[in-house]
Amino acid sequence: MVACPDSRPPAYQAAIGFARESRLQSLVTGFYDRGGVLSLARSIGSIDHRLARRRIDGLDPGLVRSLPSFDLFLGLENRLSSPARGRVARLRTSMFDRDLRRVIRRDRPDVALMFSDVASEFSLPECRKSGLPTLLSMVHGDVREEVEVLAREREISPDFFGMYLSDGPIATDDLRWLHERRLQDIQIADHVMVPSDHIASRLANHGLPRRKIHVIPYAADTRRFVPRPGKVHRETCNFLFAGGISQRKGLKYLLEAWRRIRRPGWTLSLLGALPRDRSALEPYRDEVEFLGRVGHSDMPAQMAEADVFVFPSLFEGSAVVTYEALACGLPSIVTAEAGSVVRDGLDGYLVPSANIESLANQMERLGNDPSLRASMARSARQRAEEFDWPRYHRSLLDLADRVA
Repeated sequence: MVACPDSRPPAYQAAIGFARESRLQSLVTGFYDRGGVLSLARSIGSIDHRLARRRIDGLDPGLVRSLPSFDLFLGLENRLSSPARGRVARLRTSMFDRDLRRVIRRDRPDVALMFSDVASEFSLPECRKSGLPTLLSMVHGDVREEVEVLAREREISPDFFGMYLSDGPIATDDLRWLHERRLQDIQIADHVMVPSDHIASRLANHGLPRRKIHVIPYAADTRRFVPRPGKVHRETCNFLFAGGISQRKGLKYLLEAWRRIRRPGWTLSLLGALPRDRSALEPYRDEVEFLGRVGHSDMPAQMAEADVFVFPSLFEGSAVVTYEALACGLPSIVTAEAGSVVRDGLDGYLVPSANIESLANQMERLGNDPSLRASMARSARQRAEEFDWPRYHRSLLDLADRVA
């Protein structure tokens, strides 16, 4: 059983990998597109873009247990402000958890693979009580690290702290509730799957037994994300950031690094939805290109046009976009916190988080050296091919067998 209320790639890919080996009993999720009304709504452009991707081509719909109340409450939540928003978030999470427990009791899978946040209160304790092996897929970093990041950012970047999550001020009580659930997850689950060595080390340092921790990196669709044919690296250079336009992604440090190195013929493009409150971005408005949100189908071509990918995240699980950038042949400048598989000096550079000088130096190095970019571009593509989704499927199947 795979349980995740949304369509994040690691969850859907887990379902695909198990289904291909006739090992999937059920995908328990939120809203799921079974065709019909949603297909019509999509064709006339009247459907939320996030729901329009809630479908796995080729997957037997009979394997999907859809709990759409999760998304109904999420839609309500997005229209509210604190504290009502937080109360609705807790309600939808608790309801999904209760419904998931009901499915577990009915279906009795051999192994339950649950994604973060959705099973802490009812489902994981139910599995523990009944002896059902559990595997937690931890899609975020260690929350104790985020507490440290928040304290630091509040002090040294107060102008950007309000957009740490991009969509408004942090509700402290709600964040504490989420952190407590996530800590409960890793304590109850039999095994914890993490996407990066950085997260594994943080968990181990906080006392989680190493035998419980399994590192399985994510992947990119290397058939969709490919380098631009005939690309030649020249004196001009387009740096690209893609993801949530938020301080959690290290945005202020990127903008300040850019100010130190920008010159004629170089551009910095930010790809992603802008936050509601953009006041912190105003001083940089004429210095960078804000591309906004790009459709899923347009993302590969947009990314392949760039020359260098920059992703200085402060707190992450393992951003799938970093794998996609490598697949497009982009030398990448990332932090360890980004959870990327970039090899320092081969496919790009690893830089310390929240370090403007180091980030600026490596951006300038790649911008000034087209031949270095070309060499790293080839290495980046080769690296991405080592981390495609079929490799993720195999690793997950092997782990599930060991857990069972």
